[in-house]
Amino acid sequence: LSSEEFCVFQEKLFRFPGFYVQRRSIRQYQSPYAALVLGDIGEVSPADVEEDEYYQNGDFIGKQGVERSYEKQLRGEKGIQILLRDARGRIKGRYMDGKLDTKTVPGKNLTLGLDLELQALGERLMEGKLGSIVAIEPSTGEVLCMVSSPTYDPRMMVGRQRGKNHLALSRNPLKPLLNRSIMGQYPPGSTFKTTQALTFLQEGIITPETAYPCYHGFIYRGLKVGCHGHAAPAKLVPAIGTSCNAYFCWGLYYMFGNRTKYKNVQEAMTVWKDYMVSMGFGYKLGIDLPGEKRGLIPNAPFYDKAYRGSWNGLTVISISIGQGEVNATPLQIANLGATIANRGYFITPHVVKQIQDEQIDTLYTRRRYTKVEARHYETVVQGMRRAVLAGTCRKANIPGIEVCGKTGTAQNRGHDHSVFMGFAPMNDPKIAIAVYVENGGWGADYGVPLGALMMEQYLNGKLSPESEKLAEMYQQRHIGYGTADR
Repeated sequence: LSSEEFCVFQEKLFRFPGFYVQRRSIRQYQSPYAALVLGDIGEVSPADVEEDEYYQNGDFIGKQGVERSYEKQLRGEKGIQILLRDARGRIKGRYMDGKLDTKTVPGKNLTLGLDLELQALGERLMEGKLGSIVAIEPSTGEVLCMVSSPTYDPRMMVGRQRGKNHLALSRNPLKPLLNRSIMGQYPPGSTFKTTQALTFLQEGIITPETAYPCYHGFIYRGLKVGCHGHAAPAKLVPAIGTSCNAYFCWGLYYMFGNRTKYKNVQEAMTVWKDYMVSMGFGYKLGIDLPGEKRGLIPNAPFYDKAYRGSWNGLTVISISIGQGEVNATPLQIANLGATIANRGYFITPHVVKQIQDEQIDTLYTRRRYTKVEARHYETVVQGMRRAVLAGTCRKANIPGIEVCGKTGTAQNRGHDHSVFMGFAPMNDPKIAIAVYVENGGWGADYGVPLGALMMEQYLNGKLSPESEKLAEMYQQRHIGYGTADR
């Protein structure tokens, strides 16, 4: 009830025996950002009451986001007061002078790793677009921003209008209640080529000096996987820099066909899959938010079933460039950037950095190493730096900051998705980022410039006047669903 409504009801309360007014504190959100990360609270369902004896009808519980995953820390403990009443129900005092009463224990404060200004900029840049921006601090695994677009103001979920607003959001065909950062499962496109380079290096399929031809694509036995024009044949560093499709197709073809190292294609596929899993793909990473999806990394039984046991490297060649059956969440792509920045390990991404009077789960402090040695990561880092200086990521060049990046143009039934994965600075990484803009076209169209603006904001604390103009331009660029305004 509003204050005005309460005053009117209080005057008439004597007419309604058995009714009373009870004060309740409600959640307040100080800014209009990060709704899907923070989540919201609402009344408990019958299932909640049945599942946990703590709750009674009318209680509130976290429904989404941090509110849900840290509900037990946030809710505190209820106090109990046992009162004496007479036959007319009038309170006559405390039972046993209050000896059996217990005090309430307030919920614990949580500190998030989110950078509010970075989150605000990300939500600005993604206006009128579908997709996600995720930034991670490589050294800690803390999520610096998690943008899912479209989004909404978390203050819509407070008060008497919550039900009405939630219903309207749930009926919106653009799904603003879907956290695309952890629930969207997309082809990672050419950002995935970095995982292939690392696998081929570790398995001895290639060295940094290995060069493969590219005749505007991978062409072999009637099969063609197209590629844009660039100097060829190319070694690994320039192949990453120019995002050569042919290079990584050849690498996968030679790995899956290597009968000296693997007895059959199934064994080669299993080895390949194990590398991908060690890099954080194919399974949930374990972020401290509800609803995370696992993406998809196919395995040998998957293809045995699909092709009745008759398949080879050419059959599945598109997985080498992040297409085909491979799917990943934007969080997993950002985590790949953090892993490369760390030269071979990551800490499970997490939103909450500190819990009052309590240690965070060791899952969020422990290093998780991949199957690839650190020395091979240095080669991939050089390739990503080459992409920014003279390759597909030139729009990510920030004066005074050594940015490493990798574009992705993920094929789609409509317009392609625009993807960027990168980190900076190169030798002292403070931020790793993934930008995924649905139907945004080439990676350099949206992914790269948006990623560069986000890194500049975080590393410099503000945007330059020129970058601010660029941010306003991209904020006003809207992409229709299924079409790209380029």
